Amino acid sequence: MTARLLVRDGLGEPMRESSPDLAEDHISNKEMVWLDVVTTSASELDQLGERFRFDSAAIEDILDIEQLPKFNEYDEHLFVVLHALTDEGDRVDTLEVDCFITPQMFVTVSAQPVRGLDWLWRAVQSHSHIAENGPDELFGQLAEVIGRRYLEVIAEFENRIDEIAEEALDADPDVLGDIQVLRREETTVRKVLRPQRLMLANLRRGTIPILGPSSLSILGDAFDVHNQVVESLATARGLLTDALDTYRGAAADRQAAATTLLAVYSAILLPLTLITGWFGMNMQLPGGEGRWSWAFVLGCMMLITLMSFVAFVRAGFIRGPDFGDSTVLRGLASAAKAPVKPFTMLRNPSRRPRS
Repeated sequence: MTARLLVRDGLGEPMRESSPDLAEDHISNKEMVWLDVVTTSASELDQLGERFRFDSAAIEDILDIEQLPKFNEYDEHLFVVLHALTDEGDRVDTLEVDCFITPQMFVTVSAQPVRGLDWLWRAVQSHSHIAENGPDELFGQLAEVIGRRYLEVIAEFENRIDEIAEEALDADPDVLGDIQVLRREETTVRKVLRPQRLMLANLRRGTIPILGPSSLSILGDAFDVHNQVVESLATARGLLTDALDTYRGAAADRQAAATTLLAVYSAILLPLTLITGWFGMNMQLPGGEGRWSWAFVLGCMMLITLMSFVAFVRAGFIRGPDFGDSTVLRGLASAAKAPVKPFTMLRNPSRRPRS
């Protein structure tokens, strides 16, 4: 087990590190403490629960590796399960962070170090205004930091989708594998973020006495961040579906173009094959044994080829050379270059500009 402890001696000062063995002494001195524990041992978790009189049901929830975000209110503490972002090799995954909130103590338990938690750990040691927060406010800030870590992944997620969309237009077969990977990672994140958003919505209602007004405001910010992430995931999933449809359409167009080209090629060669097959059966060439007989036959074959090509171009089966002016494609750029239309700004008469 790896444990570390932060202590706040007084207001206006950052939190300082102390020995985890002195946690009870600091609590008896009316000092606020934050204990962070990294362990997966059932016996060590049982000892932690007995040491600080945590409910045994909460300890059992920590040992459940498939526990979804939830909270339980007990007589002397509040137990909350969060899921933070982590990575397993080249895959995105989530890591359970279990939190105990009491009036004087904030305890976090995880199976491995969490980047968002480490950031907040350093922040309360260097910024006094963050260190002034109580255990409930620290929990709210941790929930917000965890949510903002998901926002970074969403930004990268959207950039990757843009790349996939461009590759889909070229019917790149690697697009299918990329879409499958992104869908799997989106499902992994979404299945914990939705219950986590719902849990934060229930916590910020103000029905739990241990959560003060300030912490409820912070939890509201955390909920907004999680809500933004969940909505962005829904949009990203739709964009992945569009990219898959684009790939299928581009692949079908490429296959249709290849089929059309082969059909046109066969149709052009068919009369030429007929001519060569006809005279290949010991038939006499036009003009007998004259020196221009072969030239006449070849000229007829070239004329048939040209006439077939022109006929297929006019029928629209293939494209001919375009020697005219190129057509200017109109897209969003044309709207951006258009003059701004006059409009009236909507103003709230009850609001006043800040001095």
